[in-house]
Order: sequence, then structure tokens, then C-alpha cells
Amino acid sequence: MSESKRMKSIARRVSTSFVLRLLFIMLLVNIVLIFSVLGWSAYSVEKAALGSDWQPSLTRELHFDRSLPVITGFERLTYSFSLPGGETHRMPLGETLFNFIPVLNVLLIAQVIIVVIEYRGFRRKTLLLLSPLQKIAQTAQALSETQFDEQKFHSLEDAIQNISVLSPGARLSTGHSELMGLENAVNNLISRMHEAYRQQTRFVSDASHELRTPIAVIKGYAELLNRWGKDDPKVMEESVAAMLAEADNMQRLVEQLLFLARGDAGRTAFSPEKVDLRELLLSAVDEYKLIGTKHTWRIRAEEPVFTFGDEAMLKQALRILADNAIKYSPEGSIITLRAHYTPQGMATLSVQDNGTGIKAEDLPHLFERFYRSDPARSRGGTGLGLAIAKWITERHEGHIDVFSSLGLGTRFTINLPAYKEEDKTAQPKAAMVAE
Repeated sequence: MSESKRMKSIARRVSTSFVLRLLFIMLLVNIVLIFSVLGWSAYSVEKAALGSDWQPSLTRELHFDRSLPVITGFERLTYSFSLPGGETHRMPLGETLFNFIPVLNVLLIAQVIIVVIEYRGFRRKTLLLLSPLQKIAQTAQALSETQFDEQKFHSLEDAIQNISVLSPGARLSTGHSELMGLENAVNNLISRMHEAYRQQTRFVSDASHELRTPIAVIKGYAELLNRWGKDDPKVMEESVAAMLAEADNMQRLVEQLLFLARGDAGRTAFSPEKVDLRELLLSAVDEYKLIGTKHTWRIRAEEPVFTFGDEAMLKQALRILADNAIKYSPEGSIITLRAHYTPQGMATLSVQDNGTGIKAEDLPHLFERFYRSDPARSRGGTGLGLAIAKWITERHEGHIDVFSSLGLGTRFTINLPAYKEEDKTAQPKAAMVAE
């Protein structure tokens, strides 16, 4: 049997089942209708005969008189009723039923027409619903009858086996145009894998280099103390101070590495709420003034500026930018902090210094992990601060702009989505849990 005939047979069986259920429902409706008509007729006759004496508890009987000389059975039916102890009234049901028969015939004809129409319509709908299955079956049948060229798949298998995952220029190529789409997908995947491998290798190498330096310094001073410095108070004091400083640098580096690693793995706690960036600036400046920095702080924030984010993270990003401004600005210079709304509806934080500035060729690499443009811009830093600030900003669906000019200074601007009332019930788009 062909697929088309099979589908039509299935549609016919389904439609037949539907029609049988419909006929059963119509039969019940007809029975209820007949009894309703008879009940209403009996009630009308009882009210006409008894008037105000009518009551529900009448004595009622239905007789079938076989002695009457009639042919049809309807005329032998007689309905009788009476009050308790009263006169008996009789009503022949034949006339009532005969009057109802034309109406019942019309009803039956209408129901037959409805059944036929519903059957044909339901059959068409069933065929329409089954058409996707028919197409799938036809496609499967066509695939089963297709003669595959095994040589092409052997070529693909050999090409995959010959790919070297260590070669940056590795590409899959079979020479068959039919497999071009698959080759492109695999080559794109290989390119992403190589890029991820390159970044990971560079990150591990840079992290190892950054950790090697403080470890070497601590080891050197420890060996110095072990040889003869224990008896020299000046050497002891210098060695302990240097080791503590290097330990602090190493601790800061490890903490930053852990922050980025947790962030990349989606394990950093993220608790968004309504944050006033103006208050964030004022709080940060108060802290820096207590530290006793030799810079002059200027705040430009005439009104509250609200965003929806994690206040602790945003404060960390602001501190990173402010620390950079302090590090690369001469003493006594002005550092300007600003919070405002942009015409595009973004809430912004900006930190501007009057320092040495950044070369144009270094700007595209500023946010790369461990990147340093030159030794002058690595004064005790780890090269991870701006990478963390960038990660925090992107976690808040924002971006950082940088404007710098050599000898004039640098301005970093964090652009964040402005707070909206619907943010009250918004959920974080990525599930973040504290470790």
C-alpha cells in the first residue's frame, strides 16, 4: 500500500470514529428531546384539566390498550392522571406523537446532513494534520532508496583523521562540493578551539610569569636571612618588609585570578539592585580622602544617576579606574569623577586624570589580561585590573569607552543601562551562585 493510500485509510478510520461518537451524542439528544416534549404535553393537559387543583403528587399511569382496533402502536398509548381520590382523566398520546413526527423527521434529516458535512470536513483536517508525517515518511523512504557514495564518506573520515589540533592552520577539506557545508562548520569550530587554546596558553604563561617574580624575591630574601641576615637587624627588617610586600602583591594577583576564573565559569555572586552612581562616587571619594592621597578630587554629579546592578561589583570597577588614575597622575593633579545620563539613555561613570596618557597603538589592548604597554605603566600592578573592570561592565550589559592623549591624560567611561521600573522584578539573565 502506498503512503498516500495509507494516510487516507488512517484519516478514514479516525473520521469514522469521530462520526460514531457524534451519532451517539445526537441519539442522546433526540431521546432527551422526545421525553421533554412528552413531559411538557402531559403537564399542559394536567394544568388544563385540573386548573388550580394541580399538584406534583398526582396519580399517573401509562396504558397500552391492545383491544383498540388500530394498526399503529402510537394510538394504543393512553396517559391517565387523577388527584388522590378524584376523577381519572385520560389523554391519548397518539395524536401528540403524530404531530411531533414531522418535526422529528426534519430534525433527523438535518442531523444526517450535519454528520455528512462533519465527516468530510474532519477527514480533510485529519489529512492536513497527517501531511507532515506523510512528508517525513516520503523523505525517509527516499533516503532509504538513495545510493550513498561511500567514497565521499571515506574521504571525509580520512580528512578528519589528518587534522592536527596543534596546527593553527588546520582545515578540513575533502574536495566534494556536497560536503562543503559540513566542512565549513567543522573549520569554524576548529578556529574557535584554536583561539580558545591560544588565549588559555597565554593566560597560563602570563600568570606563571607574574607569580614567578614574587616567589623569586621571597626565596631570595629567605636565603639571605638563612645565610647571615638573621644576625643583622637592618637586613632582617629590610627582608621581612620586602617579603611582606611581595606576599601582598602575590595575594592580590591570586585574588584577581580567582575572580576572573570564577567569572568565566559563571560562579561569581551577582545581586542586582537599584544603584545610585552619584552616591557611589561620593562614597569612593570619601574613602580616598581618608587614605591621604596627594591628589585633588573633583566630582561632577548634579543629580542622582540610577542603574540596575551589583553595587559591590560596580564599586570595585570604580576603584580600579581610580587607582589607575592615582598611579599614572603626578602628585597634586586633579582627578575628575563624573556620573550622568547620556542622550542615548545610558547611565555613566567616568574617571579622568591628567597623567601621562596612553599611546594610540596600546588602546586596543588595554583590557587584555596581563597586558602592559611599557614598563612605565606597570608600577606594581598585575595587568588584570582593567580586565576585571571590563568583565564587570559587560556583566552589567554595558561597555567601557577610553579617550587618551599623550601628555594630557586619560578618561575611562563605564556605560551602563539606566534603571527602569520593570527592573524591580527582573531576574539575572545568567544564573550566578556564590562559591
